[in-house]
Amino acid sequence: MPRIIAKEYPQEKLGSGFPLFSPAQSKNYLLSCDSIRVSDPWSFLGYTIRVSKHKTGAQLNMSQQKYLLDLLDQAEYFYETAQGAPIKSQPLLYYYAFMNLVKIVINLDKFEGNVKKYFHGVGESISAASKLTNAEISLWPSTRTKLSISECLLKVLEDAPIPYATHRAGAEPSFNIRVIDLMRDCVGINRTYSEIYNVPEHFFRITIHRCYSQRNRLMFVAQIEKCDDGIMAKLNTKGYNISKEATSDGYCYFLTVDSYVKTTPSPTIAEWHSLSKKLRNLGLWSYCDGNEYKTYISPTAFRMSSPAIIYHAMFFFGSITRYHPDLFDSVLTAKEFWLVSEFLKTQPQQFLYYILSYINGTEVLFSKQA
Repeated sequence: MPRIIAKEYPQEKLGSGFPLFSPAQSKNYLLSCDSIRVSDPWSFLGYTIRVSKHKTGAQLNMSQQKYLLDLLDQAEYFYETAQGAPIKSQPLLYYYAFMNLVKIVINLDKFEGNVKKYFHGVGESISAASKLTNAEISLWPSTRTKLSISECLLKVLEDAPIPYATHRAGAEPSFNIRVIDLMRDCVGINRTYSEIYNVPEHFFRITIHRCYSQRNRLMFVAQIEKCDDGIMAKLNTKGYNISKEATSDGYCYFLTVDSYVKTTPSPTIAEWHSLSKKLRNLGLWSYCDGNEYKTYISPTAFRMSSPAIIYHAMFFFGSITRYHPDLFDSVLTAKEFWLVSEFLKTQPQQFLYYILSYINGTEVLFSKQA
């Protein structure tokens, strides 16, 4: 840590779930531990639904629980069926598993049930001329009568707001994202992406997380791996606060994020959440290796969280499976088929466990037997 910070400021024990999963309200009634290993995520989520409460503190009633448990049953069926399906059939099954999981998240945040209709909130346009490098998806916001599942996911995860815009007269507001950029910014396959397209990796891991306090100031500091002056300049241009300090072995580079909301001697749950949100909105991506959630920053990645990236990329590949199965091979080159295969092999589990962690406000890890 920067010597002056470590010397002058008292260090705080990291709040539950920090930095990725700090809840806005206490979720100690779900789990009291800082992390837990789970071998059966579906049974665990079923337990979570049965003991979950509204923001008012009231327990979900039996009808509400049944609605969410029915969604859970569908999600589990789609997910486990996808695992045994041919690769070209997997994306659609995984996407519908994801969609049901997101509807659970939406309704645990604010129960809507069937009062409002849902729509995907994301679309694609694929033709015989489409390639992975030029394909796009479009995101749409909710309407007065229908909830955009895509937008609701982004809001619940507190991603930076999407700049929806009307592109032609009479059209609904939308926002377009290149699918190849989603693949580029998916941490779990970034190394494969870099190999295929012969470009440098653009994620830099942050380690040795520490928090310090001084009066009303709560400060997060982490060391950045494989950083140099050029990368520091690019990160600072993107809004991060990166500094360097001389050591006996050269230089160390540090990320610092401040939050000026501390009002009590020990940071409150709301204050940990505020600092977490500020850090995540700067750009914080994650990958779970089963032992921990590794965190990364980037000077180039689009400001969309890791689970949201996985969700929207899976929608695109699921749409090919559903509407254009004959184009699956023509959209992808041989190397890109490898990239998509890696995505399908690794990222569904990342999405599932991230969602479990978000719901519980603490790290949920793969069981060592899983």
